[in-house]
Amino acid sequence: MSSKAESKAKLVQVKLELAAKCDRLAKLTKSTPRKKTLTYQAAKFRRQAADLSVQS
Repeated sequence: MSSKAESKAKLVQVKLELAAKCDRLAKLTKSTPRKKTLTYQAAKFRRQAADLSVQS
C-alpha cells in the first residue's frame, strides 16, 4: 500500500470510530436536542467514511 492509501484507510477508520463515539454518547445523554445533534454527527461521520472508501 502506498502512503496515500494508508492515510486514507486510517482516515476512514478514524471517521468510523468518531461515529461510534457519537452513537455511544447519544445513548447516554438525556437531552433530546443533544441526542439529535449527536445522532446527526454520527451519520455525517459514516457518510464521510463511505465517501472516502469509495474514492480509493
